This record gives sequence, structure tokens and C-alpha cells, in this order.
Amino acid sequence: MIEVKTVSRGNSLALSLPKDGRFKKGQRWLLIPSSDGESYTLVPRIENPYAGSKPKRPMTEAWSDVDWNEVE
Repeated sequence: MIEVKTVSRGNSLALSLPKDGRFKKGQRWLLIPSSDGESYTLVPRIENPYAGSKPKRPMTEAWSDVDWNEVE
């Protein structure tokens, strides 16, 4: 477990993270609220893997023998 604290940055609050190699300056993170509304999960923000250029060849159907009209 890593303990962090809030610090004042101008008119805002920021989380102060340890300088131990796990966190790097400029990284973007997401705070995801839990259902109880009191706690959060901190996860790294990743780039959208589907954004950008189109693949050079089209994707083929993985299950070519499935009749999708039979699937409900």
C-alpha cells in the first residue's frame, strides 16, 4: 500500500505521490469513484488503442461458420 496526501497547488488540491520510480512526471491518471461514494481507485490512463491509422488489411471474421441470424 502507498500512502499519498493532498497538497495545496494555487486554488486547487493535488495528490502528492512518492518519487520511487512508479510514478513519472507528466503521467495521466484516472480516479474512479467507488459505489460507496467515499473511496476511489487510481489507475493509469492509457492511449486509445483503436485511435489512429487503419490496419493495412481488413479484419476477417473469427467465426466464419456462425450464422449470426441465429444468435439472439
